[in-house]
Amino acid sequence: MKIGKGINWLLILLSCLIAIVLISSLFFFFNHKKQDAEVVNTPTTEQRSTTSMTTTSTTTTSSTTSQESITTTEEERPSTQEEKTNARSQKIDEQAILNGDFSTLVGTWRNGLGQEFTFDKNGLVNSGNIEKVSMGNHGTIEFSVRSGFTGYGMSVYPAGLIIDGLDSDLSKNRLTAGQAAPTSSEQVFYKVD
Repeated sequence: MKIGKGINWLLILLSCLIAIVLISSLFFFFNHKKQDAEVVNTPTTEQRSTTSMTTTSTTTTSSTTSQESITTTEEERPSTQEEKTNARSQKIDEQAILNGDFSTLVGTWRNGLGQEFTFDKNGLVNSGNIEKVSMGNHGTIEFSVRSGFTGYGMSVYPAGLIIDGLDSDLSKNRLTAGQAAPTSSEQVFYKVD
């Protein structure tokens, strides 16, 4: 009789534990979606300020009335050309990725913690299989990755997109990956080769 009561308590405890895990998962899922929704407005603000800076730069370039302005204009041109070249070489082809061609991601991506992902033109080389690819609401490319019996999410942030709540180099393409949103800048992946 005591064994039967022990099994009943064990079943009740197990049921409570499963409920807690499900509720926690839903909380993290909705919290991540909330962060995604908040980020949607942020790139728009960033794009507006970039447009303003471009307009100011153009005005400075066209007004070459003093020697100082001419010097500044000449110094700005090479870096602008370098930035355009870097932007072209780093351009991520979202449409190709959505169609299963990962050529613009080929190489090794590493974060500040030493973790790495390697892509070839077909996807991830040794970190799981990409099962689903979609565009995020705020311009990211989202992957659902299956690795053994579990899985994780991966987000690609093209240069210029802000990762909400994290400092990262906006001039570079970046990745985040895991079962939860990153909490530090060290968790952001950058292409190293």
